[in-house]
Amino acid sequence: MQSLPVPQEFRGRRVLVADDNAFNRTIIFEMLTLAGIDVVLTKTGSEACAAIASAMPDLVFMDVRMPGMDGIEATHVMRTSGFSKPIVGLSAATSNADQSACKQAGMSDFLAKPIDADELWGCLTRWLAPYVESKDVLSISDEAPDNSAEIRFLGNAESLARACEAFIACHRDDGMHMRNMLMTGNYAGMSDLVHALKGSAATIGMDALSKLALALEKKIRAHASTGDLLQLIDWIDDCLIDLVENPRAPLNST
Repeated sequence: MQSLPVPQEFRGRRVLVADDNAFNRTIIFEMLTLAGIDVVLTKTGSEACAAIASAMPDLVFMDVRMPGMDGIEATHVMRTSGFSKPIVGLSAATSNADQSACKQAGMSDFLAKPIDADELWGCLTRWLAPYVESKDVLSISDEAPDNSAEIRFLGNAESLARACEAFIACHRDDGMHMRNMLMTGNYAGMSDLVHALKGSAATIGMDALSKLALALEKKIRAHASTGDLLQLIDWIDDCLIDLVENPRAPLNST
């Protein structure tokens, strides 16, 4: 199915984004700015709560899983303080229980990571009144293949290129960090790191890397042997090294 055009009726609206992952912030920033939306970025739940008064956003995208004050607690604080605008939870965990927890905290809606452009525009349509009337839209090339990273970035190769650069900056040393965590027994930290890598890789179209990260995540939960974990980490590291040496690989795959 052809991806929806970039909506322009929300130009001038302001959206606050709270996410501790720099790559995720870059992705949603690129998507929203394509639609002419003013984006305020924050790194933590507490930063988001502090920014509400000055930013006066029309909508908040809130990462559910953040260190310190997570998205659930931040949403509760915002609602208690009187903020009544839509708050949309962002999470790679999409079970009914996860979504129910978001709703109980006061969130208005929920989007799964990696963020799908069509789902994002649909969410904005549900919760934001059009700021200006406009029939001008940016169309995605009919030649773009379905389910590609380029479609996720609305046919904008420059946005995808910037996303790839952000991915490399955030994740190029993940293999080394995973090995260190494994050697020190920090399985929780390793699980958090590989969870973030899985979603980020899927976002820029690195499906093989995302699947390796998913496999490692499952192995960690299953308490697999050190040898099994190291094998997967080595494969992940090989993919990351290839990407660093050929940063345009996701673009070429589309």
